Amino acid sequence: MYYFTASAAFPVELLGSIDDYLGRWGIVLLLVFLLLALLGNLLLKRRMRHNRALLQTNKEMLATILDSVDAFIYIKSPSLEYQYVNRRISDLFGLPAEKIIGKRDEVFFDAGSAAEIKQVDRSVLESGMKVTVEESNVLQGESRVRTFLSIKMPLSMSPGAAPCLCGISTELTDYLEMQSRTHYLAFYDSLTGLPNRRLLMDSLTAAIEHEEWAASYSAVMVIDLDNFRLVNDIQGHESGDQLLISVAEQLRQRLDAEETLARFSSDEFVVLINNLGEQQPNAALKAERVARQLLETIAQLRNSHSLPISASIGISLFTGGGEHSMDSVLQQADMALQKAKITGGNTLCFFNTEMQTSVLERASLEADLHQALERNELALHYQVQVDHQGVTTGVEALLRWYHPQRGWVSPATFIPLAEENRLIIPIGYWVLKSACEQLAKWSHQPAYASLSISVNVSSVQFQQPEFVRDVEALLAETQAPPSRLVLEVTESLLMLEPVRVRSTMLKLRARGIRFALDDFGTGYSSLSYLKRLPLDELKIDQSFIHELLTDKTDAAIVDTTILLAVSLGLTVVAEGVEKKEQLDWLRGHGCYRYQGYLFGRPTPIEYLFETY
Repeated sequence: MYYFTASAAFPVELLGSIDDYLGRWGIVLLLVFLLLALLGNLLLKRRMRHNRALLQTNKEMLATILDSVDAFIYIKSPSLEYQYVNRRISDLFGLPAEKIIGKRDEVFFDAGSAAEIKQVDRSVLESGMKVTVEESNVLQGESRVRTFLSIKMPLSMSPGAAPCLCGISTELTDYLEMQSRTHYLAFYDSLTGLPNRRLLMDSLTAAIEHEEWAASYSAVMVIDLDNFRLVNDIQGHESGDQLLISVAEQLRQRLDAEETLARFSSDEFVVLINNLGEQQPNAALKAERVARQLLETIAQLRNSHSLPISASIGISLFTGGGEHSMDSVLQQADMALQKAKITGGNTLCFFNTEMQTSVLERASLEADLHQALERNELALHYQVQVDHQGVTTGVEALLRWYHPQRGWVSPATFIPLAEENRLIIPIGYWVLKSACEQLAKWSHQPAYASLSISVNVSSVQFQQPEFVRDVEALLAETQAPPSRLVLEVTESLLMLEPVRVRSTMLKLRARGIRFALDDFGTGYSSLSYLKRLPLDELKIDQSFIHELLTDKTDAAIVDTTILLAVSLGLTVVAEGVEKKEQLDWLRGHGCYRYQGYLFGRPTPIEYLFETY
């Protein structure tokens, strides 16, 4: 009974206590929960602010990077309006980004460029493929064509949305222009704007190796202006350059577009004409017709001083298919040119096999000439010079070459060859040394001590920087009397570099060496040279003496030359005197020194004075 009474009272109190307890703690828990929620919210907001700040920082960093890249970076909407541009785009258009966003390319490029850009952009968006394309565009208000290498790709900004277009472009304009300038400098002549030797070689090689032209003839024409050197020497290099520019322009206008015209060297031009036909006579006729037109074109030109201009042309025909070499074709054309020059210029000439034989012979002779000096094949022969009383006053040293197989080789053949390959320098030194040694021997022999030796000096040899030093060294080595050495120079030498030539002559003159002007009347020298240069003798060329008695013109020239020389205080020496009648005429007109077969032929020194 007691048990049940106690049990009935307990739950009521306990429940009250529990309710009270739970009520108090529920509030606490609720408060804790709310506090935690608030704290979580604060932390979340803080995290979000941090993330936003970080995102902004990254965005700014990305923008900085994109603005720093040397490329044009942009994003276009599906309808191709600009949504993003980096700083290079702004610089390109000359507008801030906010004035570019929302606009299309029609605003910034000309109509043609904008249409081409739009076509490429549409193809990228429609295909969904990345492309790399070279674009040539013109900005609004500009005429300059800009070239870009662009990479374009579709870009999904959000799931399910139409793709945008992302582009990265690099400008190639300056590089391509530099490349173009480099190519121009490498393959084109800076003065005339014509293709140069290098580009011609490439074109000629292609024509020679062209298999489809194996049965068809092509032609190479080498064009050389006649006496162009005189234009430079007399009128100056500026006048010469203007003449070359005029010639180039006129030839270019006269030739068809498929015919190649190149400047090959100083005053030398080359024309290449391909596919003239399978019949050689017809091909030659076509080439000749073109060549004559070019000669007429050049002949119509006049320089600033209205001097007539002419040219010579050498032509070589060849077939394709690799049967010829570039060098052989050019060599043949050059040989034909030289033949045209020999005939007097202002004409054309075709190559033939006879020329080839001549070239081979010349090459063989040149090879032998290289060995002639060391093989002691060269010798000096001496020809006496006498006065009006028949007294020998001196001799002229004349170079001779006896070839073991060819026999005596004409000086007119081997001396020009030696000048071309510069063998004349060591050969000329040997001649001077031999002459000085002979003068030294004569200086100890009273019968010959007063005799002089005249030595011909090549212009190539005379222009060497060490020429004066070499002559002085030879005089010191041999102990030859300088006053007995006469150096003979030509009019062509005097015209090369008058100031430098005069300086060299004065230095040697100070040592006692005398000078003679050889072959007077055959060149183009100005009379002012005779006044300004330290000359002692003037030698009348034998071509005027030969017809002296029958040609009034020659007689008048010789008479005038004698009077001129006497008035300038120069000794006159007549070359090529072979008849007593010539001697009498010359003596009667005031010429008192002579040289020629009438007095003796050139002979070795040991036979020169057999009468002594």
